[in-house]
Amino acid sequence: MYIGTDIIEQVRNTDMIDFLSKRNGFTFSRNGDTYRCKQHPSLAIKEDRLSWFWHSRGIGGRGCLDYLTKIENMPFRDAVQAISGVTQTTAPPQRAEVRKKTLVLPEKTGLPIRLYDYLCNKRGIDGTIVNSLMLERKLYEDRRGNIVFVAFDEHGEARFASVRGTQNNSSFRADCAGSDKSYGFNMTYTTVNQLYLYESPIDAMSHATMEIIIKGDKSAYRRNNRLSLAGTSDIALPMYLEKHPFVKELVFCLDNDEAGRVASSAMSKKYAEKGYFVRVEAPLGKDYNNDLLNLIKQIQREKAIERTSKDDRSV
Repeated sequence: MYIGTDIIEQVRNTDMIDFLSKRNGFTFSRNGDTYRCKQHPSLAIKEDRLSWFWHSRGIGGRGCLDYLTKIENMPFRDAVQAISGVTQTTAPPQRAEVRKKTLVLPEKTGLPIRLYDYLCNKRGIDGTIVNSLMLERKLYEDRRGNIVFVAFDEHGEARFASVRGTQNNSSFRADCAGSDKSYGFNMTYTTVNQLYLYESPIDAMSHATMEIIIKGDKSAYRRNNRLSLAGTSDIALPMYLEKHPFVKELVFCLDNDEAGRVASSAMSKKYAEKGYFVRVEAPLGKDYNNDLLNLIKQIQREKAIERTSKDDRSV
C-alpha cells in the first residue's frame, strides 16, 4: 500500500488544535507560549500548534500523527487515514484523491469471552444489559480482544465506534478510523422526556446496572434513555436531540473530577439557555462504574454479615 509523500507532509503539518477540537471535542486556552487543553489540563501544545506534551503521561511529540500513534496506540496507516481521509492506493497517485471518511469497524471475534469477563466480572455490568446491547449490534469483541462500542444513525448505518482494551490494567482507548463523533453510543428504549448523559459507554451501562440492583427488576434500565458523549464535549448531543425531539430534560452524569465538573456546569448553562430542563447528577466516586463496584461490595459485605449472624444463631 502506497502513501504519497505529499499526503504524509499534509498529515505531519495538520494543526493540532483544530484536529483535536474536531476529533475529540477538546477546547484550548492560551497560556503564555502554550495552549492548555481545558478537558485535560496536563496536555499542552506549543505556540507552533504542532509540538505537544502530555505531562501526566510523560509522552510528547510533534503533530497529530505522533499523537494518534503514541496516545491512542493507532497503527501508522490508520492514523494517516484518520487525519487526512485520503484513499490509500497501491501505486503513487497523480493527485491526492480526497474522499469522505467511512467508518472502519474492527473484525468481530467468534466467542466474546474477554468481553463478558471484562464487562460483567471486572466492571460489574449486568449480563442482561450486555446481552441486549450485543443483540442490537452496539457492542462486540474484536479479534484482538478489545471491546467495540458502536453508534448508528437513523437508517441503521454504523457511524461511530470506539474500542476499549480488556487486558489487565489496560488504558487503551481509541476511536475507529472514520468515526463521526456527532453520533454517540446510546441506550434508547423509551419516549420519556429525560436523557441521561455520560462520558463513556461503561458509565452509562454502570448506571443502568445500578438501577437494576436498586429496583430489583431486570427491565428497570429500559425505562430511561442514556447517551455517551465520548468525553466531556457535547458534539454528540445536538444530533441525538434532533432525532429524539421528545427529550426535554437533560441529566448530566459526567465524571466527578475537575474536567467533568467544569463540562457539566458549562453544558448545563448552555442547554438551559436553549430551553431544556437541566440538572447534574454526579457520581459519589470518580465515575459511575466506581459507584457500581462500591455498591456491589457493600451488598456482598451485608450478605456476609447476614450469613455470619445466621451461623451464630444456629450454634
